[in-house]
Amino acid sequence: MKRIITYLVVIAVISSCADLDLVPKDAQSELNYWQTEEDARIFLNSMYADLMSADSYLLLSALSDDAYTRAQEGYRNIANGNYDASNGVVRGMWSGRYASIRRSNIFLNNINNVVEISEEKRAAYIAEARFIRAWHYFYLIELFGDVPFITDEISIEESLEVTRTDEAEILGFIYDELDLAISDLPSDVAGDQQGRITSGAAIAFKSRVHLYNGQHSEAAALAGQLIDEYALFPDYGGLFNMANENNEEVILSLQYVPVDREHGIQYFLIPPSLGGYANFSPLQELVDSYPMANGLAIDDPLSGYDESNPYQNRDPRLSATIIHDEYSLTDFSGNEVTIDTSPGAEPNGLNFSSNSTPTGYYVSKFYDQQARNVSNSGLNLIVIRYAEVLLNYAEAKIESGTFTSADWNNTVRQIRERAGLSGAAALNYPGNDQEALRTIVRNERRLELAFEAGHRFFDIRRWQIADEVLDGWAHGIQTNVSPQDDGYERVDLRTFDTDKHYLWPIPQSERDINDKLSQNPNW
Repeated sequence: MKRIITYLVVIAVISSCADLDLVPKDAQSELNYWQTEEDARIFLNSMYADLMSADSYLLLSALSDDAYTRAQEGYRNIANGNYDASNGVVRGMWSGRYASIRRSNIFLNNINNVVEISEEKRAAYIAEARFIRAWHYFYLIELFGDVPFITDEISIEESLEVTRTDEAEILGFIYDELDLAISDLPSDVAGDQQGRITSGAAIAFKSRVHLYNGQHSEAAALAGQLIDEYALFPDYGGLFNMANENNEEVILSLQYVPVDREHGIQYFLIPPSLGGYANFSPLQELVDSYPMANGLAIDDPLSGYDESNPYQNRDPRLSATIIHDEYSLTDFSGNEVTIDTSPGAEPNGLNFSSNSTPTGYYVSKFYDQQARNVSNSGLNLIVIRYAEVLLNYAEAKIESGTFTSADWNNTVRQIRERAGLSGAAALNYPGNDQEALRTIVRNERRLELAFEAGHRFFDIRRWQIADEVLDGWAHGIQTNVSPQDDGYERVDLRTFDTDKHYLWPIPQSERDINDKLSQNPNW
């Protein structure tokens, strides 16, 4: 299947010619690049790689109460509150998004110069670029609040004079851009173009933006447009297998292909016995949030939970997401193996070596048996899927006080049935209590979307609960080595300052070269 693969587009700026309009005959220049549909498509394809790196796709979850990263210091320091405006992740997120916005502006400034292209295709390409630029601005305002707002190519000198624009103005721009994109994007694409942005992706993304900004009626209306336009893939675990890529649930994914374009996050996820290094480890707090298969929370006395046998009869999404002690899987040679994560067990046990898990858990989600050299994977990474749309719809309706039993059946119940939960506690409508419904849908998002594109990281911030869930020790498995915390392994001490941590600081390196950039409060 043809994928969207990144091409490096080199536009030579010729400064040695006496006549600046002279087009060199032996090199492709900015003056002669924008000629054909292929020129536009190659440049646009390169912009898709900017949507999200594989590392940030995964590691944003380590900034939440779902996971811990041992070796990625920049992420780890944000998670435990020990960071400032010089943090490399903060700096990289800012500079990377603005570099991508610049590429979007270049494309939009030049696409109308292309002659050899149909007007329908031109409009679709412009719509894709508008979506991508809106995507980057969304992430910037979510992380930094007010940011510089640039919709044209600017010089280095001009970039040193920019100031911050109110995020409300940028949010309005995002909505306008997505409306324009929706009107010109196709509802579907041919099989060899899977991965291109569609109108469904733009509608789903706009619903997400409205939800994040507390505009629940708008979020529900947009999500409602997509109900029954997509479908849940029958098998939750299979949703993340390469054999099932671009299935009926996937709305937009980062496209990879073996050898030509691969990512290496699997190395962070799998046990040392499979060639991995535990650089990303699920936390006990996430494991405990999975209910029993009957839908009851593990702290419910009627749930049947047994702390001495903690993984038995749990929500099947737990094993589809997390490798735990005595977990069975098929290795790269096709052999069935059992993973022992008990303390000190060689080689996969808790803290056995610097390669082993510090929490007692590894990650099964995204496991790719076909990965080249164990860790080089061509598995696509999903950034928008139908289950999120259903959860967006459910949350928006709950927050607006209009959620019904029919809405429950069309959203949460469908998701739980697909996951393999059964019984009245899991599937029956729990009633109209808004706080109870809010608790259910928030936890459902946590489980369903675990480790995908930073959903939990953004959720705890927009719900204003980060100061609650990132306060104190993050834990691993129960070892009973210490009586503290009921014997659960202490992994990382987290702090979250409500006076400043809900926004990241403007990078100091940016303020060093532009004194017109103000800083966020208390940084």
